[in-house]
Amino acid sequence: MDAMFTCLFFLITILSLFAGRGNAEKARALFVFGDSYADTGNQDPYNQSVNQAWRRPYGLTWPGYPAGRFSSGKIQTDLWGDILGLPVPIPYELLKSHKCKVIAKKIRQGVNFAVGGSGIFRDYGFTTVPQQVKQFKKLIGGSQGFDSHKLSRSVVLISVAGNDYGAFLSRSNGSIKGLIDLVNPVVSGIIEAVKDLYESGLGNFAVSNMFDLGCTPQIGKTSCISTYDNITALHIRLLREGVESLRSNFKEISIIISDLVSATNYIFSNPGKYGFVDLFVPCCAAKGRIDICGEVDQVGRPLYEVCSEVDKKFYWDYIHPTQQGWTAIMWLYSNGVKGDNKTMSFIEGAPNIIAWLHSIGFVAYNVSS
Repeated sequence: MDAMFTCLFFLITILSLFAGRGNAEKARALFVFGDSYADTGNQDPYNQSVNQAWRRPYGLTWPGYPAGRFSSGKIQTDLWGDILGLPVPIPYELLKSHKCKVIAKKIRQGVNFAVGGSGIFRDYGFTTVPQQVKQFKKLIGGSQGFDSHKLSRSVVLISVAGNDYGAFLSRSNGSIKGLIDLVNPVVSGIIEAVKDLYESGLGNFAVSNMFDLGCTPQIGKTSCISTYDNITALHIRLLREGVESLRSNFKEISIIISDLVSATNYIFSNPGKYGFVDLFVPCCAAKGRIDICGEVDQVGRPLYEVCSEVDKKFYWDYIHPTQQGWTAIMWLYSNGVKGDNKTMSFIEGAPNIIAWLHSIGFVAYNVSS
């Protein structure tokens, strides 16, 4: 990867065209950090042990073939790009295969550092969020194109949905004893990542809270279970407190929390409103396996079955939403739910994504429900 950084003079030439102007209507770039809920291609497609998202039937809905996303199609990163009117940021690992001039062009509107299986700690052996932040700092270091104005007029998406907790449960054979002690270090790691990125020049952050551990087919099986409610509640509370501390200490920061727990719980309470059926039955269900979609036997026969109507499924596999699932979540983030007297918001720190982006001077486009 070091050879890539010899290309910085190309970055200076190309990216400087975008620096020094007045506030643009569109965000300048989208930078993404986190896990499989945000990864658009950072897992190695040639490594059989980690390339699940590069195998069929992933990408069935869009683009029609595997594209490195842990879903049937688009995920929240793609939809954030749609909302901002920006192309989906190139995965960091794919920069290795590009020449200097192409790299300069590709990264000018953002980079995705998120890696499926990642978290704050290196439990599954993947690039952690703190390490992703270091990758970002190394990439922009020395480039005059990424000046303070361009960075301050960019948007950051951070997704830490729960791999740290999942790894703990794997090590403990499902026992939750001691799990609550992990919450503070995980949330502290998220807040430190935001702080580090802010001090590197970024200013606008959308941080997701965790996924409700008890509400996945992998754990809840047939319905949400309450076993992990105290873990979820503590994570949400500490993240909220950490974000408030950031706002107090850094007056120029603009930061929201996207409430993944509340959004999914609302969808689970109103599945028919979004056309979902059999919420806890994933579209891609493994045969005789716990959670592996995309596996084949020695002669290439699939060890999974795919549903006939993917748009009616919230879950693609045992952990990840379908494209339609993500669209429903992002629609709630962008619009909320209008009631008789008030609108229910699924964003903390703003009425919704659209209002937040408008408040910091960016054009925002809605996603269809």
